[in-house]
Amino acid sequence: MKFYLISILYLFIINAVLAADEVSFTGTWSSSQYNKGELPDIDLQGNSLRQIVKVSIPGEQLRFHFSNIYGKEELELKSVHVAKSAGQGTGSIILETDTEITFKGQYNVSIPAYGDIVSDIIPFSLSALDEVAITIQYGKIPFDFTGHTSSRTYSFVELGNAVSKETFSSDHKFLHWFTIAAIDVVDNEKKTEAILCYGDLITDGRGSTNDKQNRWPDVLSERLQSHPATRHLAILNQAIGGSSLYGQNNPVWPTGLGRYQKDVAEQVNVKYMIVLYGVNDILYSQRTAPVLIEGLQELIKRNRERGIITYGSPILPFKSNEGWTEEKNRVKETVNQWILNTPASEGGFDAIIDFSSVVADPNDRMVLKADLSDGDGLHPNYLGYAAMGNSIDLGLFINDEVENVDENVDENEDENENDLIYSDEENIENDEFFDSEVTAINEAEDSIDDE
Repeated sequence: MKFYLISILYLFIINAVLAADEVSFTGTWSSSQYNKGELPDIDLQGNSLRQIVKVSIPGEQLRFHFSNIYGKEELELKSVHVAKSAGQGTGSIILETDTEITFKGQYNVSIPAYGDIVSDIIPFSLSALDEVAITIQYGKIPFDFTGHTSSRTYSFVELGNAVSKETFSSDHKFLHWFTIAAIDVVDNEKKTEAILCYGDLITDGRGSTNDKQNRWPDVLSERLQSHPATRHLAILNQAIGGSSLYGQNNPVWPTGLGRYQKDVAEQVNVKYMIVLYGVNDILYSQRTAPVLIEGLQELIKRNRERGIITYGSPILPFKSNEGWTEEKNRVKETVNQWILNTPASEGGFDAIIDFSSVVADPNDRMVLKADLSDGDGLHPNYLGYAAMGNSIDLGLFINDEVENVDENVDENEDENENDLIYSDEENIENDEFFDSEVTAINEAEDSIDDE
């Protein structure tokens, strides 16, 4: 009891001191939230879920974001802990790092329907690229359970309150995150910034290796941390598999423009965005080139209003995918020409990161190179993601004030909504509506073994 009171007092003092001054944060990890209607094979109510994530930048004081944004009823978190992972895929933690997360000094909290919550700031020593385990004992759970389907990382369930248990069994594990949305680090010296990676299943990592953290944003994160001039930069992966850039927003696949407020504007201290979007608009939604270009222009415009520098990539080749047609290829080529040739002064990207050229077959630029493809002609594999992440010029993220760093890097490595876009509030009110384009994406994605 004495330890409990001391802990509460300590957290109260930390948050009171920080509240007295301006507190600055930068996101070190994030994940876009949606509701695909998938639940684990075991009831989470009353039980404990351990989820593993890999952060980007370090910190000594953290806060955590939890989401119930698509839940129609309240979500109860009875107890939440964070600890350093003892190894991805093991369900084990380093016990001496186990730390309780609080909410206004309390160890349990209820998140209202269609809401989210941010924890107290807690002391926790986080190193760059650490893997951490967030363990939640749930109380009441809504039927519409918010999360992120394509975690590429195993989560583990134990019965009852097991938030401090050293090792979870593998009896109930699955590739899915629930409830956890972001982790921020306190940065009152304002030395850090975030790069937000925005797109669909290619950025989300379809074709990467489970529990290996080898999506292209992961590769970029490791490279950033390997250079003194870029170690201040975090990576936030805000991709959703199956989503399109343009069109009707819905809980299953929120669109890039429809989810902008939640997934970009509300993310913490974003300085740069890397955009790889559009293939689903073409393959499944039959978007025309002018419509898709308009969507990209709108995304760039919103970023500029917030001071976010936007880098874009041409859409990757997909000729060997079963959905390819001559007309769809013409749309892709038209959009890609706009991406490559439109200067920032005319509404284009601030610079180009050409992932398409990196993964294209040199003998046929309209198809993915065989050894870099996941086999469906659409998504790269882990080798393709390594090539993409390693192709990015780190000089794009180096501030002008930093002198002579471009040479060092080279040496080390050879809220304006338009009438057609729906807001989150409209999405909540109309979440039973799914138009034909979303159904097409659903059927296409469900036909893929998405592990």
